Amino acid sequence: MLKVYNSIIVPAPIEQVWSRICDFHDFSWAPSLITSCEKVGEGDGFTAGAKRLLNGVFLDTLIAHSSTEKRMMYSLNEGPSPVSSKEIRNYTGDLHLLPVTVNDTTFAEWSGSWESDTADAVEYMNSIYRSLLGDLAAEFGGRR
Repeated sequence: MLKVYNSIIVPAPIEQVWSRICDFHDFSWAPSLITSCEKVGEGDGFTAGAKRLLNGVFLDTLIAHSSTEKRMMYSLNEGPSPVSSKEIRNYTGDLHLLPVTVNDTTFAEWSGSWESDTADAVEYMNSIYRSLLGDLAAEFGGRR
């Protein structure tokens, strides 16, 4: 199984950060990478089974959503190479927030794991997660 992991400190309290990112169908906080986020099918962005299409090429399904844990997990059903369904299997993404209590900021971590015959997608997904986390920090005045 291949894995990627990225993290950042967001200069805002966890409740503010979660409030901004908790809707699976809203990626307006990540303008440097996400140009479109379309809701696919029925359901809201807070319930397992919700689907979204990012930039017209990444089809994701929400697996789990927890406001208590400040976590959402999703599968990547289809994407461009090197993360197409022909190249990777069983992709699970995990976006999780934790409070940094000493200064009332937020630790955001984003990971992904999948099966593949090659490691071609590792740097690709690392660069995506780094960019998304940079946008998240910048949304609250932090550094990218």
